[in-house]
Amino acid sequence: MTSNGHFALSTKPSFLYDSRISSSRTHTFALEYGMTKTDHMIPGGARELRDHCIRCGTCCLKGGPTLHREDAGLFTKAILKMDHVYTLRRGEMVRDIDDTLKTLEGEIIKIKGQGEGCWTCMFYNEQQRACKIYEDRPIECRTLKCWDLREFKEAMASPHLQRRDLINPRNGILKIIGAHEQRCAYETLESAVKKLRRPDSDKAVEMILDLLQYDQCMRPLMTEKLKVPPLAMDFYFGRPLRTTIKMFGLSVRQQGDSFVLMPTESCASN
Repeated sequence: MTSNGHFALSTKPSFLYDSRISSSRTHTFALEYGMTKTDHMIPGGARELRDHCIRCGTCCLKGGPTLHREDAGLFTKAILKMDHVYTLRRGEMVRDIDDTLKTLEGEIIKIKGQGEGCWTCMFYNEQQRACKIYEDRPIECRTLKCWDLREFKEAMASPHLQRRDLINPRNGILKIIGAHEQRCAYETLESAVKKLRRPDSDKAVEMILDLLQYDQCMRPLMTEKLKVPPLAMDFYFGRPLRTTIKMFGLSVRQQGDSFVLMPTESCASN
């Protein structure tokens, strides 16, 4: 590790470039790929017909809650662990409570879903229509009443929990997180994507591939060198760029030992 928190990364796995990117519409956001929701909300009609919870589970099925500083004690009590949550980093595109799209101005931490492509909160038991940590559920879950969202919106406005609230200040991984945030900033990635249709797009492609490779290679290195559990990686460094790059209209597909960067529509048609 260098003095600024960067790791010297190997050249494997390699990332390759699909030439179809230059002629694709990658300068616009691809917003319909299952955008992460920062919070959940019951459809309007249901709120008008009830004044108590009927345990329908809709709020839990729509995703885990965003965590606030008040929820930090759940980690102290070991109700929640690092591998239960993931970080959405500054610059990620998300859907807000009213289903509008917004760019995060700061990081937030959310409880994971139950698997790939499944938004349902990992602590929801669908068969029993019950929460596995109900007595110790986060503040958003405690305040959400689908028939009256006032208390819930107050909770949403309270300070969000962030990684630095949960990591010991003396832990060297904070320096590595800072280096990753600087090098793999979404502002940098977005800027490069917007340059892909220019005549001199080669530099933009090189920048995108460099970001993808750095983000991809450092994760197993963190497990090897610092013993970071793989399931906790999305807490420490956010979701992999090769996953979130979809919001820029690009996709990454593995081919042998290499990863190929291509337009999202190309993946869909192949």
